[in-house]
Amino acid sequence: MRTNKKTHLYELILDRLIEGRYRFGEPILVKELATDTGASRQPIMSALNALSVDGFVKIVPQVGCEVINPTLRDIADFYKMFSRTEGLLAELAASRWTPPQLSALKASNAMIRADLEASGGANYRDLNRTFHLAFHEMSGSSLLETRQSSIFSMSDFLIMQTVGFRPHVDEAATEHDDIIQTLESRDEAGARAAAEAHIDEVAKAVIRVVSAKN
Repeated sequence: MRTNKKTHLYELILDRLIEGRYRFGEPILVKELATDTGASRQPIMSALNALSVDGFVKIVPQVGCEVINPTLRDIADFYKMFSRTEGLLAELAASRWTPPQLSALKASNAMIRADLEASGGANYRDLNRTFHLAFHEMSGSSLLETRQSSIFSMSDFLIMQTVGFRPHVDEAATEHDDIIQTLESRDEAGARAAAEAHIDEVAKAVIRVVSAKN
């Protein structure tokens, strides 16, 4: 029960971070969370400690907890790692996918296009994550897949803290098509390049905003 409560609180605070309710460098008050959630201090601190391990917050002993405030270099380095790992997953997926998996991936991208037409991309973040998790699964590498899921959350957090998702929506489905095409042709090098290029475009947008603020 305690573990379930910690997991629930972790996901709740992470959602708030990704939604931008807590901004870079802002304090996260345990007392406020306790009031909001009805949880006691212990599971809240357990959740915050887990978020600290994953890099979202910083806990200062005897002071409190605050959202990370990464430097431009931190963000650039993170996206280099993210891009390379995403490329590796795509490369592996190119040689390992099954026809049902490829069909599901195409359907996922079709949903992104339909959402763009219907609502201007209101559900893009969730649909985009579904697309990427689908081709991560195609890689057949459970350890990489699990690790990349956490990294993906960090990217969503950085995007929402800076540029937001709207600038990516119009081009995303086309960039996804490039990934799908290389996967379908079993082009491992091409899949790696397409996936890396997709993440690199996101990185450029985030870094541009952070650079302008510094």
